[in-house]
Amino acid sequence: MILDLNKPVEINEVSRIDLSGRGIDSDHKVELTFSKAALVGFATNLIWLYEDMDRIKQTHIHIDPLGGGIPGDQAMGFFLTPGSPFLVVQVGEQEKLHGPVVCKQIHIRNTIHRKVEIREPACGETIETYDDLIEAYELGWQNIARIKIMDRSGEDVSENCGQVVLRIGFGTVKSLATMLMVLADNYLPDHGYLLANLKQSTLQYNMGMIFSKESPDVVIKCGELGCVCDHDPDFFRRR
Repeated sequence: MILDLNKPVEINEVSRIDLSGRGIDSDHKVELTFSKAALVGFATNLIWLYEDMDRIKQTHIHIDPLGGGIPGDQAMGFFLTPGSPFLVVQVGEQEKLHGPVVCKQIHIRNTIHRKVEIREPACGETIETYDDLIEAYELGWQNIARIKIMDRSGEDVSENCGQVVLRIGFGTVKSLATMLMVLADNYLPDHGYLLANLKQSTLQYNMGMIFSKESPDVVIKCGELGCVCDHDPDFFRRR
């Protein structure tokens, strides 16, 4: 599939994000930090999901953090740092929007007109060695993301949150993937973007989705987080 990274996408469905844990509610804020490789990995896996998913059944994908009792995985193209809550990405029918939504847009550089092709996963009869299975975003094993949960005073209370569930519609899978690739293509370390929410009183950013009024505020940030071995030195010994 070819994605056009020259312009933002339209938002057509309402998404939700739910938090579970001790003393955690929708007044908390979710901070998602992605390395550039993690953005590309997440977008790539969303497109693979979009092309293969059953649009009748719900799909659930679980991502376990590195360094825990359950070995960390990259089920959606990125690893989560230790201390991040478990993440579940749920795809299914979601409420449709009844009109256009006005959002801020991520700055897209005008130096090039860019499109990117998301190809099928590296598998099949041509695979001869394990290295042939490595996707480009996995090179260096730097496809790392971190989830933080912040309370009203800005304190990190992630240890009290057991799970984050991201609920998106079938169409949002592609629009989110496109905007993740746009963000990767215009990557600015340490920049953050408050994502659109129906309760917004000021303009917030278009990441291909808008959250329900019941959802907490969500910020997506760009940041390099090292490699897998920085967070789990024994990772490759267990493979």
